[in-house]
Amino acid sequence: MKTILQIILFTVVALLFSCQKTLVSDTELAAAVDSAAIVVDSISPTINNKWEYQQSTDKMTSKPIKFAQIISNESLHLEFPYEGVNYGRLTLREKNGLDIYLSIDKGQISGGYDNNFITVRFDEEKPLKFSYTEPQDGSSDLIFIDNEVKFLSKLKKSKNVLISLPLYQAGNQILEFNTVDLKW
Repeated sequence: MKTILQIILFTVVALLFSCQKTLVSDTELAAAVDSAAIVVDSISPTINNKWEYQQSTDKMTSKPIKFAQIISNESLHLEFPYEGVNYGRLTLREKNGLDIYLSIDKGQISGGYDNNFITVRFDEEKPLKFSYTEPQDGSSDLIFIDNEVKFLSKLKKSKNVLISLPLYQAGNQILEFNTVDLKW
């Protein structure tokens, strides 16, 4: 019986010591949380830098809609509230004509009233300016690239495309795409 009491007493004491909380300051806690966030942000997901193709049907017209999309090689570097993993997507859409649009996961593409253009460099060629149109729904994370025929012509021949786009309170940032093997 005495042995059982000793075991119970030992177990209770061990539990008390293992449950003891360590008090840390708010500064130490904030630093630990920031360190964990940095580690999570630095883990980049595996990105498939190849063209992905989809097709759907327009319910109103029963006509096919074709898509080709590629994700940028790297994430944008934006500050609060858009920090973290933030890729760009270049999309081709064939629906009653060709649309080419560029979107970002988070943030606002913002050129201004009379400054709606992006700079694009196809492979090692000289950079070109393309104007863009904002979506009718007022979304600020997507733009439609104008002069689609010229853009597509250059895109089909390219292996690498750099796109510099104006971002709200973040200046111009560059998205890079591996565009080789586009089947369009």
